[in-house]
Amino acid sequence: MPLFFNPFEAAAHRLAIVPPMFDYFGALGLHAVVAAARIGVFDALRRRPSTGVELAAALGLDPRAADALLRALAGLGYLRAGGGRYRLTRTARLWLTTDSPTSLVAGLEFWERTACVIWPRLEKAVRDGSPVTPFYALLESDPELSRSFQAWTAAVAGRQAPATARAIPVPRGARRVLDVGGGHGLFSVELLRRHPGLRATVIDLPRALEAAAEHPRLTLRAGSFLDDDLGDGYDVVMLFNIVHGLTDEEAAQLFRRVAAALNPGGTIVVGDQFSDSVMPGRASRTLLRLLDLNYLVAVGGRVRALREVAGLLRAAGFRGVRHRRPFGSPATELAVARTPSRPSPRRA
Repeated sequence: MPLFFNPFEAAAHRLAIVPPMFDYFGALGLHAVVAAARIGVFDALRRRPSTGVELAAALGLDPRAADALLRALAGLGYLRAGGGRYRLTRTARLWLTTDSPTSLVAGLEFWERTACVIWPRLEKAVRDGSPVTPFYALLESDPELSRSFQAWTAAVAGRQAPATARAIPVPRGARRVLDVGGGHGLFSVELLRRHPGLRATVIDLPRALEAAAEHPRLTLRAGSFLDDDLGDGYDVVMLFNIVHGLTDEEAAQLFRRVAAALNPGGTIVVGDQFSDSVMPGRASRTLLRLLDLNYLVAVGGRVRALREVAGLLRAAGFRGVRHRRPFGSPATELAVARTPSRPSPRRA
């Protein structure tokens, strides 16, 4: 939530003068945002700043309850109150209105389900180290959850894809790209826009591809990248937000299969979060650690250090591992490496 302590509030919490209630109230804030989005509060205020009474009449709400919700949203930093009317803040306009190109509204159900259904089983996951449910299998069996998850990832990727595509070193004369687990296909589409000579294939589970982007040089292939043949003859292979959901053994095997699918001198691009990255402050570090915990409880995964990913890449035969942090893509960093230009000679 875009809510910040002033110096007096920060001191009160640091000195434990007040109880640590904001973790609890943060969960309440999630429900306030989800309810407001479903009711249409953010869309209505985008069209016209309104009083609580006006908004209640327009949306068919109880006036007193609507005013209580609006005051809470203003306190959380999603609305501004002035002259008796409520207006959207930049945060709400950018992320929580349905006509915004970066809208997260369709993905809110995914996080609501994560917080209310998956995370209450965190204790079990911590005790035995296993995820509470096979998450990707759950997505395939639950169309609404899959739709919401894909909408969330697409909204975040849409914001990051242009900067990320600029940071990907495409080999000279490259023709074919494989996007492993690419779902929405937005990273591929942005790369195709920058490189007219490329064609791309996205391989992912059927439900993940249902809302994939369209492009005349983009092919969608339904399948499991862990089990199905990847093909060969690729110049670039991208794996975005895949490795954190794999065990070391699965990641090592996938990297070996990617190496075999690439042409000599081909490029692998691993986009993910890295636990050893330099972060701007405690809040950012804590968010990354909570994300690590989320991967544990949801898929049995984890946020790896860049050096761990680099070690897995080298063991699979890749060379020249480099780290790139695209400006404008704060949630995804890149580990980039290449296959040898020529196959290594066999030893007698």
